Amino acid sequence: MGKNSLQEDEVLFHVHELTPPINDAINLLQNNTNVILAKLMSNDREEKIRFSEILYVEYIERQIFLYTKEKTYLLRQSLVNFINSSPEYLIQISKNTLVNVYAIAAFKPHLNGNLTVQLSSTEKLIVSRRYVSSIKNSLKKIAR
Repeated sequence: MGKNSLQEDEVLFHVHELTPPINDAINLLQNNTNVILAKLMSNDREEKIRFSEILYVEYIERQIFLYTKEKTYLLRQSLVNFINSSPEYLIQISKNTLVNVYAIAAFKPHLNGNLTVQLSSTEKLIVSRRYVSSIKNSLKKIAR
């Protein structure tokens, strides 16, 4: 088989035990609804992006801003609708912010109960104390 003879990407996994995180990964890979159409901020062009590329999401003035490593996108819909259609690894960390738990590199607790999360992009976000337990549970779940 030649280097470019495949028509689609193909990955073969060999696993010792089918654990919940592996099942989550399989579901993520099999689910074709993990893309969203959003407007690129730099040139108003609509692009299809994967939810997994999103580092974090901000809801400002009835608009959703999607931040990836290199680009920023705009989406015009309610935050509730976005949350309902997004995968569970996009976790709400404040009234208007969601973060991709897989993009979290580190976190630091504060005396007031809030957390600061540092993303793989070195961006830092504040987790409101109201959402600290859900983000910790999500991090524990993916660490299994």
